[in-house]
Amino acid sequence: MRRVLVLTVGFLAAAGAVGYAVTSHSGQGGGGRAPMASASPVSGSGHAPTAAGQGDLTLRGAPSAASVEVSALGELPPIGPDIVKTARISIQVKKGGFQGAFDAASTIAATFGGYVQDSTMAGTRTKSGTLTIRVPSASFDEVMSDLRGIGTVQRQSISGRDVTSEFVDLQARLRTWTAQEAVLLKLMRQAASVEATLRVQNQLQDVQFRIEQIKGQLRVVQNQTSLATIQVDIREVGAPVRVEPAGVKRPSIAEAWNRALAGFLAVIYAMVVGLGYVVPVTLAGVGVWLGYRRIRPRPAVS
Repeated sequence: MRRVLVLTVGFLAAAGAVGYAVTSHSGQGGGGRAPMASASPVSGSGHAPTAAGQGDLTLRGAPSAASVEVSALGELPPIGPDIVKTARISIQVKKGGFQGAFDAASTIAATFGGYVQDSTMAGTRTKSGTLTIRVPSASFDEVMSDLRGIGTVQRQSISGRDVTSEFVDLQARLRTWTAQEAVLLKLMRQAASVEATLRVQNQLQDVQFRIEQIKGQLRVVQNQTSLATIQVDIREVGAPVRVEPAGVKRPSIAEAWNRALAGFLAVIYAMVVGLGYVVPVTLAGVGVWLGYRRIRPRPAVS
């Protein structure tokens, strides 16, 4: 019994080792890599509903969705750099100069056509505070230069994020869904029954919802690129420096359980794959061994 148990454990270990080697080499470890999904007009959503080919919704002589889509798209707008500009600047002023510096930062934002998005103040004897201002991106460098003149710059950081591809992708999706909307509107006008009209109307409502969704995303991107965001920290000499608490990630039992389950499934996956290699090889070896025993010359019995 012990011998059978040892052989079974050894067999499974060999299968696991072979499976791990095979899956590691092919890059498809436990769970594998999901196949790449095809692009859709809206991220996370299905393809646009096709109006043609739905029984009495199909109209003779009506252009197909694909042909209307292509003709409606036309030429894409020229691609240019769309940058989201953000900055943070910390300025120290003399004691009693906080309010003047605070007002100066607000005036600078207004001078360049911007505004104060939010602000905070703290302290009694020595004051400190923060303004978040939004200014036109074209005036970003001039605004930063004027802000440096308010006091002594203690710290400064500037970053830019290129969202050109995101902007163009949203525009292309909007044009695609708009073309679908035109097709559905034409089909609804030519529908021959109430049932057909209701079916087209349901699809049209979904398409129009997605159009509004994309328009909202475009407005957000356009707002971020047209207006730069600058956070201005101002404090008087002697004011305590605000230290932002570092995020402490607490261990999660749920995360540990998920990782343990993933590891268990990965081992089972490797063993099952390995069995596909080890079992036929073992059976072939047993067959060869039995054949050899059958055909090998037997010792003569004296």
